[in-house]
Amino acid sequence: MESHLNTAMNLHLNLACVRFQKTIVELVETRSQLQATRLQLERTKEELDTTTFVWKIDGFGEIFRQAMAGRNQTINSDPFYTKNGTGCYGYKLKVQISPNDQRTNQLSVFIIVMKGEYDAILPWPFTKKVKFTLIDQQADLDQRRNETAELFEQNISNFARPVTDENRGRGIVNFISHQALFTRRYIVDDTLFLQVEISKPSK
Repeated sequence: MESHLNTAMNLHLNLACVRFQKTIVELVETRSQLQATRLQLERTKEELDTTTFVWKIDGFGEIFRQAMAGRNQTINSDPFYTKNGTGCYGYKLKVQISPNDQRTNQLSVFIIVMKGEYDAILPWPFTKKVKFTLIDQQADLDQRRNETAELFEQNISNFARPVTDENRGRGIVNFISHQALFTRRYIVDDTLFLQVEISKPSK
């Protein structure tokens, strides 16, 4: 027995080392899988908390002409509600554009917080991140150059719980110049698409 133990000790140690190394590899792989699962869960939660609203604006040529003539300076989208995870309640919002903002002579975009059905159970002020995207309608997706801008401002009266039908809008007054607006294919068949994405604030 003693002779066997002496001669087999190295073999036993080698086998133990191999098993130990295999366990380490399995632990590393498991940790990697857990990290990937955690990231996927975070992405899923973010998607559940993200609202994407696309505003199709028809007849933009006439809207622009009236704005340039000093009439109908702003137009508003239909109201919409944000998503709140798996729940069906959220903030009531609408989008507003000024085709010829008098302060900048550019197209400006705004988000407006409105009085909604679920205000009593929502946290205030509204602190979501707002991302505006003017969609380039180039047929070739690789050729598209969307115009984007993000709004991060928080804790201001525009985002407090509304006491009237709606708060004052908050947005980007120099979103896109008239020259850039008509340079690319942002307007096709007299139609413009403005996408607004509402998501949780960045850390």
